[in-house]
Amino acid sequence: MAQTEKFAVRNRWTGEVQFTADIECAADAPIRVKLGLAIRWARKSGADLRGADLLGADLRGADLRGADLRDADLRGAVLRGADLRGAVLLGADLRGAVLRGADLRDAVLRGAVLRDADLRGAVLSDAVLRGADLIDAVLRGAVLSDADLRDAVLRDADLRSFKADYWMVLTAARAEVPGVIAALREGRINGSVYAGDCACLVGTIANIRGVDVSAMEQDSRRPAEQWFLMIKQGDKPGDDTGGGFAAGKALEWALEYCAATGIEVPPEPAQVEAD
Repeated sequence: MAQTEKFAVRNRWTGEVQFTADIECAADAPIRVKLGLAIRWARKSGADLRGADLLGADLRGADLRGADLRDADLRGAVLRGADLRGAVLLGADLRGAVLRGADLRDAVLRGAVLRDADLRGAVLSDAVLRGADLIDAVLRGAVLSDADLRDAVLRDADLRSFKADYWMVLTAARAEVPGVIAALREGRINGSVYAGDCACLVGTIANIRGVDVSAMEQDSRRPAEQWFLMIKQGDKPGDDTGGGFAAGKALEWALEYCAATGIEVPPEPAQVEAD
């Protein structure tokens, strides 16, 4: 039977009570459930969640739009399907958190720790992940369009779904791989469009092949195209932009593909010195 009780949420650093929530739940409800209810109460009442100890909180489907959760301890929290659009998670600890299908559009995760986090199917469009620790995070099916991954701590194993799908596309277009490499080097990729001089991966292959993109298989949801969605016209490998990071990884993977399959790599364009 549900009852109303006081539930204290403490600061992760000092251990002091940060706020006390009025929640309604069964007396024997798990702590993670009570903590999730306390966070929802805090959102409605305006209580401060910065630096709070929210370890293991059950926040499935929670509305956390614009929430300021900077430096919060959210290790092991269940945020499956949560709405975190525009949330501030600067320096938050999300190790092992479940964020499957969560909406993180425009969220600020600069310096956040997301080791072992489950981000399958999460929407990270326009999210700032600069300097975030994503080692062993699962990103399969995540939407990364316009995400900023500069200086993020990643290993190729964490990005294997993107790389593997990219290699599948290149395998079906071996003759066009040198052209894709040239387009990446010259900033002639725009992952958001299929047609035009600067286009997405499939659109670029169509341009190189000299065919209309409508003749190509198009699937903006596939991992390779999701990766290329981070790249905008003019973004080049080495640029200090989110698109520059994505272009750099795409070039790196394409060069690895060439080395593995014996495709001759086109020479880098000569650098023109300014007068």
